[in-house]
Amino acid sequence: MRRAALFSVLLAAFAAPAAAQQLFSRADIEFILGKRDANNAVVKEGAESRVQMVYHYFKRDRDPNIPAPGWINAKLLGAMFSHPVWQDPDDGLLNEAQLWQSPDSVLYEFFELVRRSFPPADGGKLESPGALVREYEDNRVKFNMAYDRLLRAHMRNSLNGRARAEIATYGLINNQLDGVMDGLINGNTQRYKAAVIGIAALCNSSYEILQVNPRGYVQAAKDQSGLNNVALFFAMIGVLVAGLLGLSIGVENDEKIVGLAERYKTKAKEWAHEYERQFVVIKVHYLVGAPMAAGLLIGLLTFDPYGFLIFFGMGVYAGLILPGWLLGIIRQRRGARCEAQLMDTMVLMSNGLKSGIDLIGCIGMATKDMQPPISEEFGLCLKNYHLGMSIDKALEGIEERVQSRLLSYMIKAVVIQRSVGGNLTKIFDRIVENIREESKLVEKTAAMTAQQRIQAIVVGVMPWIMLLIMFAFQPKPMAAFYFTPLGFVTLLFCTIWIAIGMKVVNKLGDISV
Repeated sequence: MRRAALFSVLLAAFAAPAAAQQLFSRADIEFILGKRDANNAVVKEGAESRVQMVYHYFKRDRDPNIPAPGWINAKLLGAMFSHPVWQDPDDGLLNEAQLWQSPDSVLYEFFELVRRSFPPADGGKLESPGALVREYEDNRVKFNMAYDRLLRAHMRNSLNGRARAEIATYGLINNQLDGVMDGLINGNTQRYKAAVIGIAALCNSSYEILQVNPRGYVQAAKDQSGLNNVALFFAMIGVLVAGLLGLSIGVENDEKIVGLAERYKTKAKEWAHEYERQFVVIKVHYLVGAPMAAGLLIGLLTFDPYGFLIFFGMGVYAGLILPGWLLGIIRQRRGARCEAQLMDTMVLMSNGLKSGIDLIGCIGMATKDMQPPISEEFGLCLKNYHLGMSIDKALEGIEERVQSRLLSYMIKAVVIQRSVGGNLTKIFDRIVENIREESKLVEKTAAMTAQQRIQAIVVGVMPWIMLLIMFAFQPKPMAAFYFTPLGFVTLLFCTIWIAIGMKVVNKLGDISV
């Protein structure tokens, strides 16, 4: 069936040679071949001449009269010639330059086929396109092979960032070659003509891609070593002036600075003592120094003064507040764990009191039978009592160390009972009942406000995660903005409002029980 269609096309083509003459207008011919004046000088370049020029761009013995883009220099060509990328069974080992020459070589042959349908004045023979079906098919297969080699050789990062656009253009040309064959086989001359004009336009686009810088391309800066030295000199002067200014401020406020340092040392000692009281062995100066050192290191790795100030400032701030913040978290979590064990402890002590054991013995039972942290607290209380402290003072020490409202109620009940009298067993039973009911209510409210708490976490954490992701994928543009005074102010502004947002959203789910 296909042979019959081809045969009919051939007969129609040979029977009407005048149709080939009128298929392309003068403007179409000039668009494909270009335009020359009476002296045969090029007035306007056509697609065919541009394809030929692109082919010569990557030729080893390129004609020096052919103007090439500045980026196609001897260094680049040398690297392309010495870079084998494809093993062809017929042509052997092909280098990078040869692989880019192949599509343009095939396209030049294509335009030579098209020329054969032009009038003799334009170098043609007025041949009907239908008579050249086999030649067009061979040309299409050759181009498809050249295009496929570029894809399979992973040449998308070639040509200094222009290869992706070139390969995409070749893909469109490959589609138009299918259109050429479709028009020839079906006898649709307009389809054939449109495909040829489309290929010519795409060849012009391919040529233009090589003439301009790709997106994101930064042209190499001119040698400005003299200006850079001047800028470096003034930068050093600025650093020196800033250092002298800081030194003078420090000298004038020497007493205040020493006082602040002494107060912070005292606070650090208090923190160390509090950590010991929470049964946590940790060195406070590590908590202070580690964030500062991390901020200093990250700031130096940015190789940017504003980046250094941002990260080092964050490290200093984190180092100053980390010990107190961590201590608060430890106390809160330890108090929550004690509250979780308090009901079982009070049941144990209540049963001991009912069996005739005194309060000191019940505390000893809690120390032996319960798990930390409440066993540690009652053990320390018992140890203080044996060292001579009154049991009331020893229990108040637990209340001071442990951040727990329910444990505080229990201790106050014991102290009041010892001072005014009463049935401690019934008091314990009543407190246990209240704790049980309150625990149910707390769990219910926690389930009801889980969404608000998760939203608060998302509001606070997600912007910083997105910032880190953007820094990971686009470090240069992000650093160019955030490591500037405006970027620093933006970060500060965002931090304040994110903190406010977290507080507001968290407050929506804060229910006092």
